[in-house]
Amino acid sequence: MELRTIQTFLKVAELHSFSKAAGQLGYSQSTVTIHVQQLEKELQVQLFDRINKTVRLTQEGQTFATYARQLVQISEEARTAIQMPQTLSGDLRIATADSICTTFFPQILQEYHLQHPHVELFVKPAGTEEMFWMLQHNEVDFIYTLDRRIFQPDFVKLLDAEEPICFVTSPDHPLAGQKSVSIEQILQQELILTERGMSYRDALTERLSMRGLELRPFLEVGNTNLICQLLRSGIGISFLPEYLVREYLLDGSLVRLPVADPSICMWRQMFCHRDKWITPQMQAMIDLVRTLDPQSTTGKE
Repeated sequence: MELRTIQTFLKVAELHSFSKAAGQLGYSQSTVTIHVQQLEKELQVQLFDRINKTVRLTQEGQTFATYARQLVQISEEARTAIQMPQTLSGDLRIATADSICTTFFPQILQEYHLQHPHVELFVKPAGTEEMFWMLQHNEVDFIYTLDRRIFQPDFVKLLDAEEPICFVTSPDHPLAGQKSVSIEQILQQELILTERGMSYRDALTERLSMRGLELRPFLEVGNTNLICQLLRSGIGISFLPEYLVREYLLDGSLVRLPVADPSICMWRQMFCHRDKWITPQMQAMIDLVRTLDPQSTTGKE
């Protein structure tokens, strides 16, 4: 039983005429007749008495008309409900690198909460290997990591943004202001570095080892906020993602040292599992990050 045949039936019942119903519905009179005949065949009753040019509902037709009006009303209500903007709810689970979690991600979370206050957010700082494990075991909906460019067939890459890593220090440091600084000069200074296992720290170690050089920091700290505080107080040199120190570079409390070699870049990347259904709350977060991070690219790897 099709909705359009029911609507045709109700229009004939209203106007007491097949031809008038056809005119209002934009059908030919033969089409209206076919619609009514289809209903009568399905219901196995006669819906109209057709005497001369007069069309009247039979008793069965009157009974069916009551239900037909309800069916049309429910259909319209359903269509309206589906087309109305829906308030997002549920939860959203994200694993991300600590450096991302403590820098620009709070802005993203704040904006997301303003737009979708009924979605419950869970953010888990973790290393890249742990993030992918959680994604593989459906413990998070997607991950946002800082690492080498990653290509894995089990995961869909939602975002991809290149992020330079730089040597930074206080503007009062003896090397600040020089036009060029060699890596050998850097290694002679007091270095404050993130712990081993951080992607950019490991990349620097590997590049230096190829040249027979070794990193010997006087301090290793897992918290990048603490590293920035120490640098701003005039202690040491560090090697950090540019986005971590961009605010301090702009206000002049830190400066970037012009070290040409090695030049190292990492990638901020967002992934979900290829078998994961993208929920509305996930899509809203993806769209927001893309909006607030215009330098990112998208694609499926």
